[in-house]
Amino acid sequence: MVNSHPLHPVAVLRTPFAEKFGVPRQSGLAPAAEGRVEFLPEFAAPDFTRGLEAFSHVWLVTGFHKNPPWDGSATVRPPRLGGNERVGVFASRSPLRPNGIGLSLVRLLAVEPGVLRVAGIDCVDGTPVYDVKPYLPYCEARPEARADWAAAAPSVRAAGQIHIPPEIAAALPEEVATLARELLALDLQPAYQAADAGRVYGMTVAGWNLRWRLAGETVEVVAAEPISSGL
Repeated sequence: MVNSHPLHPVAVLRTPFAEKFGVPRQSGLAPAAEGRVEFLPEFAAPDFTRGLEAFSHVWLVTGFHKNPPWDGSATVRPPRLGGNERVGVFASRSPLRPNGIGLSLVRLLAVEPGVLRVAGIDCVDGTPVYDVKPYLPYCEARPEARADWAAAAPSVRAAGQIHIPPEIAAALPEEVATLARELLALDLQPAYQAADAGRVYGMTVAGWNLRWRLAGETVEVVAAEPISSGL
């Protein structure tokens, strides 16, 4: 019998992503996606992160807190295989797993009292963080490693294929416009869903509701509205 070792969060991750749709499928794909690792009070003392500023990147061990309970399926449909071919759950990075544990490699921007500022995040706002570990290039960067169907980075659209009309771009804060361009360069729609030029997609990011549609090889933003705080 396997001993039970319950996990307890050490921090909460604050990110621009209010919902799962629009979140990059891997960390580092959207460098402008910045987040804050906010340590819980019992882990906020400076001694917990003493020396961490010596590292440029850190691993975040996180929990998929928005996931439905695992349904017991042994296989998943990775987006990299078009969303139709199945592989074993342990041969994938799918969030649909027996234990909803995630792993993100992010750039460390700053170590502040009780907070880490990071970039290249791929998590929903409010994600629990179970551990933080420094990234060690000498043993964790393996240029000879093989990954077959997931070896190459996902294709991204060229900057000229992302069209934000001037009137919408003028309304967006610069950092939000930069993040939107990085996200829209990725294929955000489900892999099994055929591209539909007539369909309007939407996502909530960095306090803005963005809507876009596909026009051939171009992504066209059709609306951007700030989300009311309700205050």
